Amino acid sequence: MRGMKAAIAFLLVLTVDIADGNAGFHNGWTGACDGCHGSLAGASFSALQPGATTSEICLRCHAAARPEDYQVATSPAPPHGVPPASLTPGGDFAYLTKQYYWSEANGARAVSPGERHGHNIAAPAYGYFPDATLTSSPGGTYPSDALSCISCHDPHGNYRVTDSAGTVTASGNPVTDSGSYGASPSATDAVGSYRLLAGRGYGTRGTSHEFVYDPPIAVAPREYNRGEDSGDTRVAYGKGSSEWCLNCHSGLSNWQGSAHLHPSGVALGEAIAKTYNHYVKSGDLSGNESGAFTSLVPFQSGDLTDVQQLASITTSHAGPKPDDKVMCLTCHRAHASAFDAITRWNTKETVLTVNGGYPGTDAVNQGSDPGAAGGKTRAEYRVAMYDRAPSHFGRFQRSLCNKCHARD
Repeated sequence: MRGMKAAIAFLLVLTVDIADGNAGFHNGWTGACDGCHGSLAGASFSALQPGATTSEICLRCHAAARPEDYQVATSPAPPHGVPPASLTPGGDFAYLTKQYYWSEANGARAVSPGERHGHNIAAPAYGYFPDATLTSSPGGTYPSDALSCISCHDPHGNYRVTDSAGTVTASGNPVTDSGSYGASPSATDAVGSYRLLAGRGYGTRGTSHEFVYDPPIAVAPREYNRGEDSGDTRVAYGKGSSEWCLNCHSGLSNWQGSAHLHPSGVALGEAIAKTYNHYVKSGDLSGNESGAFTSLVPFQSGDLTDVQQLASITTSHAGPKPDDKVMCLTCHRAHASAFDAITRWNTKETVLTVNGGYPGTDAVNQGSDPGAAGGKTRAEYRVAMYDRAPSHFGRFQRSLCNKCHARD
């Protein structure tokens, strides 16, 4: 009887923690061991059951039919014509299940396969399978069949930030708070790495791959799984934001002469920063720095490591300064998106809006190349743009590459 009461008490505590996105189960460090490894097999979210993949274990808490807060996958995946619902900065893994088909203007059949929409974690119970086309990470050697949530996130939360200089270690002062929302380390206490991202020396069983870069210093707002029609969700990215991606994509660091199209981890410079701040939409360069930011084209705030400074940026609408940096996440989402190569907008087509509206398979009479919609309905396209109304853009809005380059 005593054991049953203890189990019920544990379940109540765990449920409360999971329900509160501000004080989640991990909260920056190792959660209760029983949460994943325990004997509470009757609780769907608590037991590490034999035969389950690591990603399936993670998705027991991080997937839902109506995702909120920390939930990054719509589950079950929505049917054809219905968009995934999670709108976290990293995107919704359910896009991995979405196959988009359409006919080009010349009649050729085109497809945007689900496996091109994100990081293909292995979680068969949720409909996610290893990438069947790429056997290893682009520009790197990480084996595709080994990719899981814990390929990037350390489930035990060992990596911690120990000082205002952004020093990351895998041991030392105890972690007493999440490092994702602006809590600062002290002389006696550390905070967890951003989103439990792993750092130097990290590896998982089944692969010899070992990380050589520490996680970035970054801060997210408390409310981050939301539509952005009335305002952007701004994650403040600091030091190491691009370098960390090189743990698996090292071959993309030397962008010149490679298949990668863009530099990353370099300062924007005065001319690009000025363009970003003036650019509002196609045909409108009347903007100014104070209101220039868009989460569709985020940037790294220099090499900041002070989380208090970064926390203040999460509520700012200001655009970049010349020493701020372009990074991998300027163009890509971390988990998955509606577009090929995990991009934040459709980089493969000329326009994002047609005559003031989004393109769509249900808007074939708008005079647009059918490929502009990429096989999506107008409603799907709007959600892919994080629920922004098309009025945020020009009447025939060109690629958001123009936010920095203004060639439209």
